Amino acid sequence: MADDSGVKLPFGFDSIEQYARELVVTYNEYEFLPKICIVAFFVSPQWDRVPKEWQRFFDSPQFDISSLIPMAAHGIVPKDAPESLRRYIDATFRLRFPRDPTPAHDSGQTKIVEYFLDGMNGKKSKEVVELSQLIDGVAKETGSRLVVDVGAGQGYLSRVLAYSNWLSRLSVLAVDFSEGQKRGAEALHGYMVKKLKCKRARAEGYVWEERFRERLDHQVLRVDMDSTGELVSTAQTVCQSKREERWMLCGLHACGDLSSAILKAFAESDAAAVVLVPCCYNLISEPASDAETTSQAAPAAAAGFPLSQSAFSSVRLGTNALKTACQATGRWDVDAVSVLGVFKRSYHRALLQYMMVSHGQLSAEDTIPVVGRVTSNDLKAVMTREDVSLQLGKLAHDDAGAGMEFAVYALAALEKMKHPWRPTVAQCVECQHGMKHGLQQVAAAWTLMAMVGPLVESMLVVDRALYLRECCGAGGSVRAFALFDVVESPRNVVLVAQRAGTVGTRNTRGEEGGIHC
Repeated sequence: MADDSGVKLPFGFDSIEQYARELVVTYNEYEFLPKICIVAFFVSPQWDRVPKEWQRFFDSPQFDISSLIPMAAHGIVPKDAPESLRRYIDATFRLRFPRDPTPAHDSGQTKIVEYFLDGMNGKKSKEVVELSQLIDGVAKETGSRLVVDVGAGQGYLSRVLAYSNWLSRLSVLAVDFSEGQKRGAEALHGYMVKKLKCKRARAEGYVWEERFRERLDHQVLRVDMDSTGELVSTAQTVCQSKREERWMLCGLHACGDLSSAILKAFAESDAAAVVLVPCCYNLISEPASDAETTSQAAPAAAAGFPLSQSAFSSVRLGTNALKTACQATGRWDVDAVSVLGVFKRSYHRALLQYMMVSHGQLSAEDTIPVVGRVTSNDLKAVMTREDVSLQLGKLAHDDAGAGMEFAVYALAALEKMKHPWRPTVAQCVECQHGMKHGLQQVAAAWTLMAMVGPLVESMLVVDRALYLRECCGAGGSVRAFALFDVVESPRNVVLVAQRAGTVGTRNTRGEEGGIHC
């Protein structure tokens, strides 16, 4: 179901405002879940944040950790779950933004020749194929001949838009803040041009002309919430130099506040349209609290959330909640073994933190040290050390297995942290044995937190859609829908906005003209 603005909504909602209100109410009810700190799980009473009847259910000897995977992936309620837990699971699925993809192309328009896809993996190439067609259609409808690709990186999308001979061959300004990315994009561009000029390309129908080089410009430009004016002035200058009447913005997986800055640049400019796929929600900023604002000498920077004027003004997400929006619970069942491994590593990390505090190596108030990923090679290196292998041998009995596994992790993690403390294997085994239901609790808490993620992502999508509607005004067009396959590309939602006066001149779907090579 979509509301009048073109934003795809979950079943049962008639307007984006109604959907926004329900998201806020439900998030406020369960906002205690993202506040759980897994690393400090045993140091402070994190499990007490969970309702008592949920605790009793997950602590039950009959509870199977593997049931968490279909619960998070498909909303399958575990057997004998309390009614309040059932309501939570239902809410997280009923309210999540629709993620079934709406392809931007007709079935016969999916081939882009290999010259334009060099260097991309399968996931990236599919995303570029889909998004380039959508952008091309919006450019045709709005009469835009210049596309400003923000956060262009290695220039994969930029080259397809500029040179693919079954698209419109638009002029493209590829912007990235990294000089290294610019150099890499220019090197790949030169390699592509060589291939397009060869006999094979001509035989397959691609006729290269030197004037085509003018279609693509690369520029290094830092874009954030407080520097959108420079992006706009640069785009307008390029548009004038190319004698184009209209231009538009785009971004593929623009990280964190960069996606918000792209939308802000659209709002502050005369750009005809914007097409954006956001990513990395954990990097989105929020307004400083009153206390933080008072203590700051300089004015606070503009925040990436909320952007709209009223719908989410009372919502404060915080870092943990934004991190949950990066989870991809919909594909947990694709690799259940890996998910169970994440549960165990999280449990071991929480145990290590508890050990360090209880043995005076840290205080509960200290900043939590970063371990990073402990690899299988790190674990093997610890196990082959003579002193460790001797300790493991002495404790090689059935009821010490789980504790010994934790001991190997703990010693490897401490080495990664470059911390001098080395507990004995016996100490680690004793600590692990003292945490009854610890793995079940950590796994359940991790899952419950991750299931908040779709609600947070939905709020971010709706906030941005409402902001775009405020910018476009009457006669404009705003759409939000899933574009890519959600299992392969979890960040698959695209936002499309067109200003009044640019809508409806051409149809973005089913354009004439097919694949020429």
